[in-house]
Amino acid sequence: MATADHQAEAFDSTLPDFRDEWERLAGQTLRGKATDFWNRYPEDIGLARDLGCKIFRFSIAWSRVEPAPSRYDTSALEHYRQIASAICDAGMLPLVTLHHFTWPVHVQERGGMISKNFPIWYQAYVAQVVEAIGDLVPYWISFNEPNLLVYGYVKPWWQETYLVPPGGGPELTLSMQLDRAAQLVRNIFVGHRLARETIHRKNPAAKVGANPFVLGLPTALQWCIDFVATRTRSKKQFERRSKIVAEPPVPPPTSVDLVIAQFAPTRERAAKVAFSKSYDESIERLVVRKRSGVTKLADLNGHRVGYVRGSVANRTLARLAPGCLPRPFETHHNGLEALEAGWIDGFLADEVRITHVGLSDSLEMLDDPLDQRDCAVAVARGNPDLLNLVNAVVAGNLPAGTPVHGRSIDAIRSRGHLRVGVTFDPNADSLPERLKKELELAEQVGERIFGRAGCVEFELLRMDERVNSLRSWLHFFEPVLKVCSVLGTILNSNWWHLGMAGRLPELFCPKECAGQQDFVGLDYYWGIDSFELHRVHQLIDASMSRFDDAPVDSPGLLRALSRLHRWFPDKEILIIENGCIEEADNHTREQYLRSHIREVTRARAIGIPVAGYICWSITSNREWGLQFGPASDFGLYHIDLDNDPALKRVPTASSEMYKQVIREESADEAPAPSQP
Repeated sequence: MATADHQAEAFDSTLPDFRDEWERLAGQTLRGKATDFWNRYPEDIGLARDLGCKIFRFSIAWSRVEPAPSRYDTSALEHYRQIASAICDAGMLPLVTLHHFTWPVHVQERGGMISKNFPIWYQAYVAQVVEAIGDLVPYWISFNEPNLLVYGYVKPWWQETYLVPPGGGPELTLSMQLDRAAQLVRNIFVGHRLARETIHRKNPAAKVGANPFVLGLPTALQWCIDFVATRTRSKKQFERRSKIVAEPPVPPPTSVDLVIAQFAPTRERAAKVAFSKSYDESIERLVVRKRSGVTKLADLNGHRVGYVRGSVANRTLARLAPGCLPRPFETHHNGLEALEAGWIDGFLADEVRITHVGLSDSLEMLDDPLDQRDCAVAVARGNPDLLNLVNAVVAGNLPAGTPVHGRSIDAIRSRGHLRVGVTFDPNADSLPERLKKELELAEQVGERIFGRAGCVEFELLRMDERVNSLRSWLHFFEPVLKVCSVLGTILNSNWWHLGMAGRLPELFCPKECAGQQDFVGLDYYWGIDSFELHRVHQLIDASMSRFDDAPVDSPGLLRALSRLHRWFPDKEILIIENGCIEEADNHTREQYLRSHIREVTRARAIGIPVAGYICWSITSNREWGLQFGPASDFGLYHIDLDNDPALKRVPTASSEMYKQVIREESADEAPAPSQP
């Protein structure tokens, strides 16, 4: 069973890790109290024991152990020793993760994971942990999912933001991003080797490894990706083969470069265009005729209510007045005219646009806000450099004179002007301040690109034209382009296992780092078979934390185990993470776990030395900045993280099923009774 420090330990404002800072700046869900594992660990260890688990994984918060450079907190180390002791007392083996996607703020301030000194800083921290608890811990993970850490340095072109910290701004060219990623890979290998040496000095019998995130790709496709990685022998080759991850193979031609139009990001829209960070808020209000007797939207059930086609006001109508008769209009002006003429009985729209169009003497806008949404700038998917620039302008953290480059930015510069879509006349005599703010934002982006004002051309769009103005014929081929982007680059290969097998060029894995593992670890969640190549793009999205559309393929786990056994025939294999949200790909969590554990049993039956299987996770937890809900909850015991101050652990059907599976597996492994 498993848990993790950042996802489970309550936030301490005096001891933030860098992930805390990053999630705050990125506007992600903060961990808050999380599951309060720091105080509740005896309870969670007891739950795992009662399930019948034989191993319990937890991680160390580096920021707690080393709150300042070279200053170590003995009380924090003693606390982690108490956790390890409690696991041992419960009859389970402790498995400790030393780096679980987090590191101290002071490490980042000194250069972070790509500093040439990072392996030394990491080794010094590991030495303190090992001295404190090394005699109790038989299994260690040096870096959790090291292959996903590269996406804190390279942002795939279909992603709006970096997947993990530290991220980067528009000043980072593609070449710089890839240089940083290559240095990270090398530092991880060196840091792992130094950590393993440190652990073995304390306890030579300890077993040290890592747990890369493994996708269940068809065998032939995975072989091609890994083959290209092993043939990437120079920095130039690496950059040439990797740039398609950060830029689409073909630049998307669109009618405008940006849309700045009180545009609220939604899941459906985000699947078609990329959104910046929020720069404003949109508030929906209801307009009715005076003396109509209508005081709230629900009064209009059974009546005709207008909204602008292309807005999200129809969602508010469905939620608050499901019995009304929605009527779409092309513009706000058309809708308000229809209301005044009595053709409809109410009109729902953003208050800023209502104010801009103006109300006649016979109409009034009700005071109660019906919904409030963030507004963001929209950019065509596949233009990460332009999106980075917009985000920097919105955040106000791009110093004047900072050079900005990238394929889409250079194309705009060559054209001579920035094309911005808006839904109001930018030359109108009187504009509300919030609409003026949108024009100013567009001008600021233009100034950063051209170094002077007056280089923006505005294009008037209807509300329902906003998405399509940023879409080209290429969007039909986006799934194919994603597949092309994952092929031919070391970033998406099994680079950790390739390095351990001595098959990775020394540019990434120094010779002395090869083979430096005592077991083969992996995390497996999602996969597709050879007949589902059309779902590769869903698999890629699942690796980027979009779990609710993730494809499930339990045989893919057996394929991965077979491949790793061929590569490392003398090493035991540990499945460090496997688990499911409440439901994925029409599989409940119970069905998912049973099918994957069945593949583990098959693997062992054919001689693959799978020594351990660890389910993620014992309880609900904060899943790396995601909003908490069924699509981010992997817990066998449910905790209502947002609404239950007591953080009560509630057993689920999957916890009962898991307990039964352990009983069944234990019975199968029990020795036969001796004959009298």
